[in-house]
Amino acid sequence: MPMRRIILAAAAFTLFALGCSTGGHEPAAAAPPPGPAAPPAARPASNPHAPDLEAALCAPILIEPDLGFGTHVVMRRVPDASDMDDLRALNGLRQIVVALPEWPADYSALAPLQQAILPDGAELVVLLPGWPPSRAALDAWNLVGGNLRLIMVVAGPPTDRALIGELNRVRSLERVIAQMEHPDRSGFERLQRPLSFRVVRD
Repeated sequence: MPMRRIILAAAAFTLFALGCSTGGHEPAAAAPPPGPAAPPAARPASNPHAPDLEAALCAPILIEPDLGFGTHVVMRRVPDASDMDDLRALNGLRQIVVALPEWPADYSALAPLQQAILPDGAELVVLLPGWPPSRAALDAWNLVGGNLRLIMVVAGPPTDRALIGELNRVRSLERVIAQMEHPDRSGFERLQRPLSFRVVRD
């Protein structure tokens, strides 16, 4: 099975450049002439900044101060058992970074990941944009075992401050990155995970 939608990243870099526009998609054929502009899609009330954060994951995100020697793979979807079989053929596989465009809705969307066996010596890092759209989406990650690290990229503190307490119970959550024009810890006081801030300027 061809390893589509997988990007190999050299281990010498300290930043992962998550190339969303060229993330392994097939080259597009001639584009049709532009039609009338469609009205903007309504943003989900539970995660109003998700589209902005999804695009932000395309920019470099610091994951490790030193990636060390090895092969690092970046994917834009949940890998399954077949993907893991393909990745075993790579020399020196050290880390698989899964930068998801949105939160999986529930555990059924993560079942392929639970059934897949991570290659020996490799770890899995998952980047999630925004706050979870539901408790089911958040709780699903507690059902996934293995060598898993979750990193959330959010646009600010949640509207529902009780959500912070729910996050503290997610075993695999490693840290939260808040992308804010003016970094501020207000609203994150109860978070029991490392918090860092990120400013993106065009």
